[in-house]
Amino acid sequence: MFNSTYNFFGHELVCLYLGTNSCFRLEKHSYTYIKKMFNTWKFHRIETDNQDGFPDILMFKQDRYLLIEAKRLKKKKLNKLEDDLTWQFGQLGFAKRAFTKNLSYIIVVVKDNQIAFIGDKPCLEAYL
Repeated sequence: MFNSTYNFFGHELVCLYLGTNSCFRLEKHSYTYIKKMFNTWKFHRIETDNQDGFPDILMFKQDRYLLIEAKRLKKKKLNKLEDDLTWQFGQLGFAKRAFTKNLSYIIVVVKDNQIAFIGDKPCLEAYL
């Protein structure tokens, strides 16, 4: 269902995925799982109606932050992030800039009872 690495606009990203007891029928079901996983962080769900491209979740812990864009995979397999996921206006551009500027940014993709954390290797190692 998930590859171990992805090339996203020239950025080499790694993917860490795991099975869960949760069922992710909708993207919003992942928010609760992520909040529990990062339970020592301040969790802010961003309502993105007026913020084109801004990630779904912003988390803080002391002087660190983490931006998370959550997606639900509707296809059988995730081959290319930019083609196999549904992106709203501005999201692809934000993601590309976030990786270019080495921001603490992770794409979380869910399918059935699987959750995948996709980002650059140093970011994933620091936060997961």
